Amino acid sequence: MRAFLIAWLLFPLLAFAGVTEYAPKGTFSESFLILAEDVRDAAKAGRRVVLFFEQEGCPACLKMARTTFADGAVAERLRQRFVLLVVDIFGARETVWLDGVARSEKDLAKRLGITGTPTVMILDEQGKSARQFIGYRDARAFQAILDAAAPK
Repeated sequence: MRAFLIAWLLFPLLAFAGVTEYAPKGTFSESFLILAEDVRDAAKAGRRVVLFFEQEGCPACLKMARTTFADGAVAERLRQRFVLLVVDIFGARETVWLDGVARSEKDLAKRLGITGTPTVMILDEQGKSARQFIGYRDARAFQAILDAAAPK
């Protein structure tokens, strides 16, 4: 009963947490979300940009943050070959997409047709979508996706 009471009291705090608070430190890259620059800088370093679209309180997003991104092989692959950025599909932070137009995270998600979370979009060196999926993926499945989408 005591554990239930504690969980019930903490639920409001957890329900509105984003993935960056639960993923291991350093999982997500810092960015001003000027995506043409992010893509260009990643390509120069032999890496690709991964956009992780989430919303606060999304159970599948939080599960990926706690399990998939915490997996050693996934974390290593991300560090070596990718730049992982988070976008809140209801967020207000300003982004600049490849077309040079400034939009809120919410408007960017709408423009890209992102309607559910988590959605992962891997951009190639020109900023085109090389791979996209929606829904939770465990470490093994996500590692396979990263391997297939890694820069050549």
